[in-house]
Amino acid sequence: MTATVERIESWIVDVPTIRPHKLSMTTMGCQTLVIVRLTRSDGICGIGEATTIGGLSYGVESPEAISSAITHYLTPLLLGQPADNLNALTARMNSAIKGNTFARSAIETALLDAQGKALGLPVSALLGGALQTALPVLWTLASGDTAKDIAEGEKLLTERRHQAFKLKIGARELATDLRHTRAIVVSIHQDGVDGISSAGMG
Repeated sequence: MTATVERIESWIVDVPTIRPHKLSMTTMGCQTLVIVRLTRSDGICGIGEATTIGGLSYGVESPEAISSAITHYLTPLLLGQPADNLNALTARMNSAIKGNTFARSAIETALLDAQGKALGLPVSALLGGALQTALPVLWTLASGDTAKDIAEGEKLLTERRHQAFKLKIGARELATDLRHTRAIVVSIHQDGVDGISSAGMG
């Protein structure tokens, strides 16, 4: 018998940052996540997540709006539906709910996670196979203070925790951001280190 979507729950979780995270439009003291748990009638649970940064200063969906869309609009569409037909479930969400891409993606991720568990496969196998088995993780240097960012980057390099960095710029005058970026790149640059600046929205 085909398993159906039995329950969808979501929680808003605030995870404190290790230091204030300065973006061009706001300073964050925590990262807010919306966690989704989808339970199928066969007892298998899938987990999904939606994350935005800076509340509504970065995009059109806030964590509260994501959770509300999941609870009040998406969940009623999916309850009782066959849980293993991801294309049909995704089409159902897309045809009934406009926008709300973070909310829909959190549920889609939970559906994929549950289907992978049901089949004993990693989600990558459901999507055609993994292109990579490991990826470098960027560390964001975003204290807004050049000396602190340099010290943080050097510490992470010494501990061999990260080899790639992203700088948050765009809130100050261009000349100030250029001095900040240059000082960090010169101080922590070595073979295998990438300094990546973000001057866009954050």
